[in-house]
Amino acid sequence: MMSATNPTGSSHGAADKGGIASPGRQVEFLPKHVRQQRFRRRRLIRQGYLLAVCVAVMGLLTYVRGERVAQARGNLATLEKNRSNLRRQAAMIKSLESQMSDLLVKKQIDEELGGRTNCTVVLAELCRITPPNIVMVSLDLQTVELAAGVSGYPGRSSSLAGRSYRGSRPVVVGRTDAKGASSAVRRARMVITGLAMHDVDVANFIGQLSASRFFKDVNMGYTKTVVFRGRSAREFQASCYLTR
Repeated sequence: MMSATNPTGSSHGAADKGGIASPGRQVEFLPKHVRQQRFRRRRLIRQGYLLAVCVAVMGLLTYVRGERVAQARGNLATLEKNRSNLRRQAAMIKSLESQMSDLLVKKQIDEELGGRTNCTVVLAELCRITPPNIVMVSLDLQTVELAAGVSGYPGRSSSLAGRSYRGSRPVVVGRTDAKGASSAVRRARMVITGLAMHDVDVANFIGQLSASRFFKDVNMGYTKTVVFRGRSAREFQASCYLTR
């Protein structure tokens, strides 16, 4: 058998994997089905790589989508909770409006009467702190007007105008500022007139009155000796303000 040679008769190139390389072409000595198998194998390898890349990309996209879905579910749960809170708060609107109305009424009462202290509570506290040797002659409770930040005690000098109290009790009203607007506040003022055997009993009563949390700014009006049913006694008068 003759070997493939070039026109000059000498061999050119070297065998490369079953073929002979020539300047213009490559001569294959492998059978055709072997070459086709190699070609299919290389194609399958490339397809396998491409498939692996596609699977990796799809897995990454699935992970990202799962994260977004989880975040969306979390946001939905938060919105549901906020909706429940809004519904609950909306249901409380009527109750809050009713409470606001009551508070406005109480505020008006406080501004007009100077306090919202229950009279029965005041009387119970007086019964508790009154010594047995003291008898109440009169108890007067009215609303007075005071200048803001000024205490209108009887006997103290003040530039406050007043409307008349019954007896020796003055009613103090607020003075006006430079613009003529009144800066008065209303306070509930109590005046007590009583009889005692001795000045010590009066002093003890004044001390108990000052120590009570229901009364403040306790002031002694006067004390004098009177005859009550043929016996000498000490008549006194004290005033104080009810705590707000």
